[in-house]
Amino acid sequence: MTATRKTTDYTDFAKRAVTPATRFNEVMVGNIERVARFQYELAGDLMQFALDQMNATVKAKDLPTLLSKQREIATKFAEKATTRQQALAEMATESQAGFARWVEDATSLASGKAA
Repeated sequence: MTATRKTTDYTDFAKRAVTPATRFNEVMVGNIERVARFQYELAGDLMQFALDQMNATVKAKDLPTLLSKQREIATKFAEKATTRQQALAEMATESQAGFARWVEDATSLASGKAA
């Protein structure tokens, strides 16, 4: 076996060994990015809810008007929160699917079945 052959074998082995870790990092970074963006959007929703509540308090001329406006704001926020909850469940499903694909790819690579 020549030195060039040994180097090629080692390089191929190193690539096969590092590929699953690299792919895992890509999956995890993608998931972290989605969660960070989701939290940013959620924080915006909460801030908007608080600002709407404060504006309603300042602009209300009497208590019934204030209560009506607050109920309207809370209903709108609850609808948005329901949408966010569905998006979070979808994001979790996508993350699990990505991790499952990574496990399958890493397993097939380790067993030598990958192309």
